[in-house]
Amino acid sequence: MNKKIIKALTIGLALVAVGLSYWLLRIINQPIEFEKIKSDRYAAIIERLEQIRDVQQAHLQENGKYASDFDALIAFVDTGAITLIERKDSSFMYYDKIYQQDMNKDTVIERVLGTQGVKENLFEPDFDAAQLRFVPLPGKLEGKEEFNIGASSIERNGLRIPVFEVGAPNTVIFHDLLSSDFNIFVDKDYSLKIGSLTEPKVTGNWK
Repeated sequence: MNKKIIKALTIGLALVAVGLSYWLLRIINQPIEFEKIKSDRYAAIIERLEQIRDVQQAHLQENGKYASDFDALIAFVDTGAITLIERKDSSFMYYDKIYQQDMNKDTVIERVLGTQGVKENLFEPDFDAAQLRFVPLPGKLEGKEEFNIGASSIERNGLRIPVFEVGAPNTVIFHDLLSSDFNIFVDKDYSLKIGSLTEPKVTGNWK
C-alpha cells in the first residue's frame, strides 16, 4: 500500500479516535457539569427562600397573616417593625378543688421590650429588600425571573391556620439551559419551594 495512503489513513484514524474520545468525555462530564450548576443555583435560591421565610414569619407575628405578594413583603421589610418580646419560664401555686390542696403550675411570662425595624432585626443595613422577589441566577440572568408567592389559610381541628408558599420551578431556574445539551438533565416537573398552601409547614421541600 502506498505510504501516502497509509499516512493519510493513520492521520484519519487518529482524528476519529480523538473525536470519539472527546465525545465520550463530553458524555461522561455532562451530568457532572450539570450537577455543579444545579448545586450552585439551588444553594443561592435556598438561601433566598429562607430569607423570605424569616420575613413571612415576622409578618405573621405582627399582622396575624402572611403576605400574599412581594410588594407587601418588601414594604414590610423597608418600613415595618418587629415587636421584641422577652419570654421567661415561671410557675405559681394554686388551690386545686379536686385534690383539695395547693399545686404548682408552670407558665410563661411575656414582657414587651420594644420594637425594632424589620431590616435591622433580620438583615444587614445595606440589604436590598427589592431583591427578595427575584430568583437568584448567575450573570445576566439575575433579576429576570420572579418567585411564585401565595398565602392563604387552612382549617385544622376547627382552627384556621395561616399558610404561605414561595418557590420557582426548574423550568425557570434552568430556563437558559433548556435549549442546550443539559436539557435532558432538568426535571421539568419539579419546583424548589418553601412553605405549603395545603399543609401548616414552613420548611423547604429540599429537606
